[in-house]
Amino acid sequence: MLTFNVAQLLKEPTGAFREHEICESVEGLDESFSPAGPLKGKVILLHAGRHNILVTGTFQLPLNLYCSRCLEPVVETIEFEFKEEFKATIDVETGAHLSWDPVEVEESNLIDSSHTLDLTEVIRQYIILNIPMKPLCKPDCAGLCPHCGHNLNLGPCGCQEEEIDPRWAALKALKATLEK
Repeated sequence: MLTFNVAQLLKEPTGAFREHEICESVEGLDESFSPAGPLKGKVILLHAGRHNILVTGTFQLPLNLYCSRCLEPVVETIEFEFKEEFKATIDVETGAHLSWDPVEVEESNLIDSSHTLDLTEVIRQYIILNIPMKPLCKPDCAGLCPHCGHNLNLGPCGCQEEEIDPRWAALKALKATLEK
């Protein structure tokens, strides 16, 4: 449940808050990631003044990824925090429509006309921002042989050392001299 009815919270004085524990499946939320389990965390909804709700959250989500060196599947848990301000589109007291400058407020940060605050899009964006760029199955992953594609974590591949381009021979000789 990544949606919350905040009508009562908007009627309360500034500083009123609600805490919610989250344990939700985010399967199918976005095709750019594959969850390995539920999204877990905690959100605090704070009445931050007339028509505003400040949402802070901390989350953990295990993801199915592939090692960037050996291409083996790996499950890595990402953790992230966020703080976002949401604005009401309807005054909860009078029912009057409220308008916000689209330059200042993203559409995903608006509370709908039934006073429902939806965190789905914000959570999706934060998940994508926190996916590791180069996940590893282990810190010392040996990767794949560039010639035959053998997973070097399973042992040497037996490929013959490739002959060096003759244009690099002088540099190889210099390296051997410096290593002595």
